[in-house]
Amino acid sequence: MKQSLHLILVTELVVLLNMSGITIPAGNSEDKKDPDEKKEKKLITVDHSRIKIRKVFNWNEEYEKTIEFIKKHEGFANGKVYVCAGGYKTIGYGHKLLPGENFTQITKAQADSLLRADFNKALRALDRNVKLEGAQRLAMAHFVFAKGIGAFNRSTLKKKILKNEPIDGEIVKWCYYTNSNGKKVKSDYLLKIRKWELEMYNFRRS
Repeated sequence: MKQSLHLILVTELVVLLNMSGITIPAGNSEDKKDPDEKKEKKLITVDHSRIKIRKVFNWNEEYEKTIEFIKKHEGFANGKVYVCAGGYKTIGYGHKLLPGENFTQITKAQADSLLRADFNKALRALDRNVKLEGAQRLAMAHFVFAKGIGAFNRSTLKKKILKNEPIDGEIVKWCYYTNSNGKKVKSDYLLKIRKWELEMYNFRRS
């Protein structure tokens, strides 16, 4: 009888404790855990300085940077017609006058529109000959804009691109111009442009 009464009292006590949210400790469970399990739960420190994050290519952003780059190295010449190094009548940001165009002077807004039309034309010409994406497409479109699709198609540069080979050593060869005496001369200015194209092609921008 005493045992039954004791059991009833203990049972009621447990029910009351559970209802009140109080738990009875059953010893230190951590002491019973496997030591290897404890090691796994230790915080892992990460050296963030050693993690390299590759920048995501943003077409619209890089396209606009390319347009600004062209404006910078072509110059505006006060919007007047001038003769470029190749001997062509040119206006704005490197726009060669086409048959039927009678520009004498244009605004920067007009020059910007002509530049975008010319660059988009270079993009379409490139797309008809090679299939590139992202930074590589933009870099080679700039090359076509500067040198022409004919020069690109005849180049070893195109062959290397089609073979998916590095172009580093090839593209920098395109830094020469022919002077008035018919002699090829290396241009540091053109070399900087080729390096810009290479940087874009490999997308090492910061």
